[in-house]
Amino acid sequence: MNKKDISEIISRNLSIRKFEAYNFIGLLIEVINENLNNGEKIIISNFGKFIVVKRNEKKVINPNNKEIIIIASKKVVKFFPSKNLKKKIIGK
Repeated sequence: MNKKDISEIISRNLSIRKFEAYNFIGLLIEVINENLNNGEKIIISNFGKFIVVKRNEKKVINPNNKEIIIIASKKVVKFFPSKNLKKKIIGK
């Protein structure tokens, strides 16, 4: 499922035009990106939370030549599903 598919479902359920739903999703993504970029948590009730965490640098071994490579630290986005979402996926 992609952004277009989601916007079609939203437009049907809310009786709004497809481009309005598509623009809404775009704005939602923009707001989430901007807030995550500022280091804020995004918490959506009954869905989950998005947070930015810093991964430390790590050493790995290249299996081809056994050379040690250092992977630099970086920021990554993590998603933690809510209990309700987990229950819906598991089916309990």
